[in-house]
Amino acid sequence: MACSGGRDSLSLACALHLLCPGRVRVAHINHQLQAPSTQWANWLAVQCQQWQLPCIIQPVAVAAGNLEAEARKVRYQALFKLLQNNEILVLGHHQQDQAETLFLRMLSGSGVKGLSAMKTSEQRQLESGQSVVLWRPLLACSRQHITELAALICPDYIDDPANDQDNFDRVFLRQQVWPLLKSRWPAMDSTLNRTAVLMQDSQEILQEVLMQDWLQCGDHNVLNIHALERLSQPRQRLLLLRWMQGAEQYAPAFHLVEEVRQTLLNARQDATPKVEWQGWQFRRYQHQIYRLPQQLPKAQDLQVQWPCRQVLELPTGQWQWQQQELGFPTQVMEQPFLLQARRGGEVMHVQGRAGHWPLKKCLQEAKIPPWQREQVQLLYAKDQLLGVFTAQGFWLNQQQPLVKGGWLPILTPSTINLKQDAPQHEK
Repeated sequence: MACSGGRDSLSLACALHLLCPGRVRVAHINHQLQAPSTQWANWLAVQCQQWQLPCIIQPVAVAAGNLEAEARKVRYQALFKLLQNNEILVLGHHQQDQAETLFLRMLSGSGVKGLSAMKTSEQRQLESGQSVVLWRPLLACSRQHITELAALICPDYIDDPANDQDNFDRVFLRQQVWPLLKSRWPAMDSTLNRTAVLMQDSQEILQEVLMQDWLQCGDHNVLNIHALERLSQPRQRLLLLRWMQGAEQYAPAFHLVEEVRQTLLNARQDATPKVEWQGWQFRRYQHQIYRLPQQLPKAQDLQVQWPCRQVLELPTGQWQWQQQELGFPTQVMEQPFLLQARRGGEVMHVQGRAGHWPLKKCLQEAKIPPWQREQVQLLYAKDQLLGVFTAQGFWLNQQQPLVKGGWLPILTPSTINLKQDAPQHEK
């Protein structure tokens, strides 16, 4: 039970303890944002000890920025870490909390997912792969009902003065706006809760449509433009919103989704536009749009010793020597190598072609995206070009003498597995 020590969460903790003795633990997250925060934590610990209710106090540090959002983020992170196997996380949100959440999200321009607000019960998948269950048993209860419950089982509770500071959006709404609205629409809390439930139904339907579209258009890293163009604009926006968000906590703003949709989808085939957001970049190449980290590794000049069994980590992947039908003699691996980034103007002998061919032209014809061309490295031994490392594999310079049962650099299985969801021209 996540418990601040306030009326709502403390009365729920007491009720659960009475209903399910021995099956409840209390977790209090001390945000350390107010002077009496440690005093409150100690008071709650004493109360729980008197009730023989296990209690853990977890201090956290809240990052600078939007105080409400950052405190919420670090609070949930701490609570999820405290969960043990077969436990669920119980939260004290009630009917007015739900109505306020929906109202604030409406003012921020949220779509159906945002207006779904909070669910009574939900399963959440964390970045770590852990799956957690959240339960809000008071979500349909009014504040009046909770006040009556608290008077019966826990008349003493912590009254946080921050609840009266209307510089916070939720407090301003609660103190300044809510009384006026309720004087006109007394049942608005329950009405807005009904709206949230209807939005949750709509979100479930949209999710089913989204998954169908996602399967048709690509995967988590790449979307096919031709498939996207067959969708209506609203379905394009929904798919791009979820695709861009990935595992990030918050979805990108509407204008960024539109920028990706209009800039990347409508660009010329030979153009390479780019949109950046939250440490990610979204780029177009040929008929695909890509979701890539903003910082990608680039090729550098390196001098290395590369013995037979050693794995060599490069921007293009992990490489290892393997015996092939034809390859370099063993003594080649016993000498130092120079790995050189492209400088422009490099040429090489390509299999099946006569004479020298510009490396730039070879990369273009192989349809290697521009950002992967920045990862290409040339392999030299004693000033002789042996070949080129690319995301598609090692390109042998055909001028080099080969022997039967010789050795060639091969991408390791782990690298290939990481690329298995890439479009065909990247494999």
